[in-house]
Amino acid sequence: MRIEAFSEGKYLDDPDANEDQFLVLPGLGFAVIDGVTDISGRVYEGMRSGRLASSIIQQATAAFLVDGSSAEPRAEALIDRASAALAAAYRRHGIFDEARTDPARRFGATLTIAIDLGRSFRFILVGDSGLRLNGNEVINADDGLDRVTAALRQEAYRQVALAGGDLAAQRKVSRACSFYGAATLHPDMEPWIDTTRLAELYQRSFDRCDELFPRAPDADIRCLLDRGISGQCRFQNNLQSPFSYSVLDGFDVPMPLVRVFDRPRHALRSIELFTDGYFRHGATTELATWEAAFREAERIDPEKIDAYPSVKGSTDRMWTDDRTIVIVRL
Repeated sequence: MRIEAFSEGKYLDDPDANEDQFLVLPGLGFAVIDGVTDISGRVYEGMRSGRLASSIIQQATAAFLVDGSSAEPRAEALIDRASAALAAAYRRHGIFDEARTDPARRFGATLTIAIDLGRSFRFILVGDSGLRLNGNEVINADDGLDRVTAALRQEAYRQVALAGGDLAAQRKVSRACSFYGAATLHPDMEPWIDTTRLAELYQRSFDRCDELFPRAPDADIRCLLDRGISGQCRFQNNLQSPFSYSVLDGFDVPMPLVRVFDRPRHALRSIELFTDGYFRHGATTELATWEAAFREAERIDPEKIDAYPSVKGSTDRMWTDDRTIVIVRL
């Protein structure tokens, strides 16, 4: 067995702010964890909530694997243990009732894990971190939700450029649209966008998303366009929409949103687990090729507007997102 693992935070001048974690326990399991910061931006124990959440999930997952109380570890048991650890953190910081009643105030994490069962591996995916098996079979749970707010950002970026705005203006306005939505005019959108232009931008974004997601109810698309990233919490851990997604947030996680499957060991040559900071996959099962793919994505579309649309882009001292990968060659 050969193992490679790597993680780099998006803030190049603050590596300790990395909200990703990984777990390498040969003979037990391997995991990547991507922390999710709540919209308040609060700091707990000297760190943002996404960093705290990923650390909690890492520790809870490690304890679950080391405990080894079951020869057939169930996804439900792992999720219950991780959720209980997050709930304990809410209580410790006096915010449990607030988090319980308002999903927008919760923090949490995604988890992709490969549990070593000896003759087989059990794979569990909560959220949108990904998995690649044998260098060619890619599995993740991308519901497309980010593409809606990314479309809003793309339209804003284009509109400011057409109006003669420079790169700084394009970044500022498009970020305001993706983060706050386009239902009302945000101060960061001025002077490049007024109420008339905002309505045009909104309609173009809706038309694009209506084509991208023909099965999604108009109301769900409009929720994301109205509120931007903050509107995503409506789809968190529920089964009511094509945009619904799973996340470990200290409360119930519907199992239909969780991907769970086993593979026999003899059918596996390699296992690669990665967070969503990688916009391209490595050409081979080598860390060097994943990093080469990352650099190529940055060269092609650093702003994440064209080839790799996202809710934000890279700048001189900040990548678009944290990125983490664990590669296991059996």
